[in-house]
Amino acid sequence: MEWVIVDYGEVVCRTPPEDAAARLAAAAAGADPAAFWELYWSGRDAYDLGTVDAAGYWGELCGRLGRAATPALLEDLVRLDLEMWSHLQEGTLQILRDLDARRVPLALLSNAPLEMARHIEAAPWSAVFRHRFFSADLRLAKPDPAIFEHVAARLGAAPADLTFVDDRPANVEAARTAGLRAFLFTTPAQLRHDLAL
Repeated sequence: MEWVIVDYGEVVCRTPPEDAAARLAAAAAGADPAAFWELYWSGRDAYDLGTVDAAGYWGELCGRLGRAATPALLEDLVRLDLEMWSHLQEGTLQILRDLDARRVPLALLSNAPLEMARHIEAAPWSAVFRHRFFSADLRLAKPDPAIFEHVAARLGAAPADLTFVDDRPANVEAARTAGLRAFLFTTPAQLRHDLAL
């Protein structure tokens, strides 16, 4: 296996805990978390792609909830969003350490806005990755086949020499269509089995 490339959200990090998600929703929406989550996801693709910045994404969301997007509120929402997605999956991290110890080159490929990208890059655990690719930097996002072509070119590898791991079936299928070996992440134990560790 030449390269192992993993997703971040719900692979390296865990599904956001309910209390962390509730803090973000409460900060933005107060008493109506259901409305918040619908807006959170409906505008997320553009934020992840970097075509909308944090002020645009959170400002639009707050406006649709009838709230003024003050600088202090925007700062809180970005911070709480980063915190919500920062609960790490220790089992996955151990697999990455094991692969690194075997000198298997590792890369990260995440649909993530710029704030999350810089947050991940600053984290000590991310040093295990030789390359980190983020949608907001590339202006490409999974499952667009172009992102897999870009990653292969940057790594100087044929698609067949890349193993990709993601929790979303559409991304896994797109990677396979692009010629990568790809696995759907469910648990660290299953990933360890898939990678024959």
